[in-house]
Amino acid sequence: MLRVAMRAMVVVWLLAFLGGTVAGQTTPKKPVPRKPAAKTAPAKAEPKKTEPAAKPAAPAAPSDIKIRTRYTSGAQVSENTTYVKGARQRVEFPAIVSIDQSDLGRALLVNPASRTYLVKPYAKAAPDSAATPAATSTPAEDSPQAVMMGQKAPAKAPKGGVITYTTTLTDTGERKQLFSREARRITTTVTKEASASACDKSAETVEMDGWYIDFPGVAPVSTAAAAPAPAAAPKGDACVDRVETRKNGDAKLGFPIAMKTTTKTGEGDKPITITSSMEVTSFEVTTLDAALFDVPAGYTEAKSSEELLSGLQAGGGLADALLGSTADGTSSAAPKSAGVVRIGVLEPVDKSSRNLPTRELRQELASDFRAPFEALTLAGTSPAGAQADAGRMQCDYVLYSEIADIKTSKPGRVGGMLKKVSGDGPPRDVHEVRLDYKLYPVGAATAPSFADTTKASSGGNFNVKSALHLAMLAGSLYLRFTGLGLLSPTLMSQIGGGLGPLGSSGLFDPRMSAMSSITQLAMSGGVDGNGDSAAGMPGGDDSEAVIRQTVGTALANAAKGTVEQLQKNKK
Repeated sequence: MLRVAMRAMVVVWLLAFLGGTVAGQTTPKKPVPRKPAAKTAPAKAEPKKTEPAAKPAAPAAPSDIKIRTRYTSGAQVSENTTYVKGARQRVEFPAIVSIDQSDLGRALLVNPASRTYLVKPYAKAAPDSAATPAATSTPAEDSPQAVMMGQKAPAKAPKGGVITYTTTLTDTGERKQLFSREARRITTTVTKEASASACDKSAETVEMDGWYIDFPGVAPVSTAAAAPAPAAAPKGDACVDRVETRKNGDAKLGFPIAMKTTTKTGEGDKPITITSSMEVTSFEVTTLDAALFDVPAGYTEAKSSEELLSGLQAGGGLADALLGSTADGTSSAAPKSAGVVRIGVLEPVDKSSRNLPTRELRQELASDFRAPFEALTLAGTSPAGAQADAGRMQCDYVLYSEIADIKTSKPGRVGGMLKKVSGDGPPRDVHEVRLDYKLYPVGAATAPSFADTTKASSGGNFNVKSALHLAMLAGSLYLRFTGLGLLSPTLMSQIGGGLGPLGSSGLFDPRMSAMSSITQLAMSGGVDGNGDSAAGMPGGDDSEAVIRQTVGTALANAAKGTVEQLQKNKK
């Protein structure tokens, strides 16, 4: 009974605890206040996992090159700027620009003054001689270029011999840092030797003492200029030499960063010596605008070299375009050395009514002076008006010249007598030039130190050599500055932009390649297939070119007479 009672008590206790009933009675249940449910923030959606954003690529390191170069020859200092971007190169001369697009196999020549440009495809490789039929000789095979380079023998061998250019390279072993790059000193000597039967027996030697670097990030590229225009075979008994080249030494060249050049022409006790120097004044690794290396916007394509250069002819010609001029400030005067006599050259006054290129003639006259005399071009034609500039440029004298008269007569008749004129082709008109000139001391513009007259005659004939002299004038002037033209204008016309034997030694110089291309341009219109015209030169025809050549001879006579008079006064 006790166990039953205990069970009943447990049940009652449990029911009371749980709010239940006992013996059928209900117990009122106090409502238990409920705490309001706590408000909870809605669950945040888990952010989607995303890949971390890629960091922007670092800009490419600059790899283009900008170079500023200064050339000094005698009294004149000239500068140009070179740009290199990958396979393309740009060289800015004072008045003409060369753009080399080796990726397209062509070069562009740009005349900013006339806003014109000319496209020049690279020269095509010569065909394999084995594939050439050996039947009859073609005119091209008999051309002077082919004969001179020993590629083909003319059908009828002309007079002449062999001219040999020997290039000797020597690595001195000296090294130094230039523009944070190791430069190596290499000397180069180029000698010209003529065989006993050679037409041209003049001796020439060029000595170059240079510092070279490996060009950063750019493999040396041969920027060959367009091939010279083919010329006809020599006529009659014309004298033509064959040119051969040799190389001694295997020194590695590269890009010239500084150089001193001495050129000697002639033999005996008094050879003509010309010295010049080149130095890079700025070498910058940067990023260049690709537009610099393409056809300029808004420019018109020229259809010929004559059209491109027509604007230059009205000014100082190709020489001033490439070198600049002290007369207009596009080049500057070098400090005068002790013992040097400096002459300021005025623009010749043309009283002949021939419309001669007097600014170009001024540059030619200035180039006719040799050490210890040197010359600079001055603006204007008045000795009094040029005094200030002459003093600023450290000139000792001012040279005034006047083309007083040009007479033309039929060939073969002198003083009423027939005269046989030697040379190839029919005789031409004879042109005689009379030139008056006066030399004024700086500070005495009204009282000349002396005055004289000189004359020159064309002799009735104008040959290929004379025409090439005209076309190559600017080139020869430039070569005095660079020393890389391998001496002979004729040889340079053959090797083009390849730089001859030096190119095989790793020489990389866009500046010289550009000069070669521009010089080839001047020559391309210089002589027609018969050697009878002077297209592209002032005046455009044979007669005018002969007159131009004859005036040049008179100017050279005036320079010689001036030097002789000054030497006489000194004694």
